[in-house]
Amino acid sequence: MEPRRERHTASSDDIEEVVPRPPCSLPPNKVPLPRRTVDPRDRAAILVDVESGELGHSITVPGVAEQTAVLRRQLSALALLPVAQTDILQGLVSELFTNAVRHTRSGLPGGRVAVTLHRLRGRVQVRVTDQGPRGDAAQTPHVREQDLDREGGFGLRLVALQADRWGTLSEGGRTTVWFELDRG
Repeated sequence: MEPRRERHTASSDDIEEVVPRPPCSLPPNKVPLPRRTVDPRDRAAILVDVESGELGHSITVPGVAEQTAVLRRQLSALALLPVAQTDILQGLVSELFTNAVRHTRSGLPGGRVAVTLHRLRGRVQVRVTDQGPRGDAAQTPHVREQDLDREGGFGLRLVALQADRWGTLSEGGRTTVWFELDRG
């Protein structure tokens, strides 16, 4: 496996890391989609598969921890993925939802989190959108430096390792963290 060098530029405490990239199973004339983007001009466009007639599914739930199970169950049914990939999808959605509840206004009384799932050609894309940062401390979600003595900080690292592609989008005071899983 050839290591993939990834540079995060979202904030001053970002890190540079080398993460093994799984072998590419695409035909030789196809270029794989990028795994991560932090470019604010990249709006993580959703390429709708008009042939399927599906535009996606959106669920908005209260920003309370008990809603994690609801999201996991509903998205699993909608994604139509093999069992192993469904397990990954459930874990990543749980991480992103928990982050939104812990770190944003979505976790305050009356807060909400919107989760959208799109079944695209060859892949599934999930977006978790919060209601924006608490207070004035706006910070773009990023992979934190690994510190085994600190509680937490592994959610986006897990997303970076398990998703085929992922990224963030801040717009209108809200933050969306998205990921894609290729269909097995």
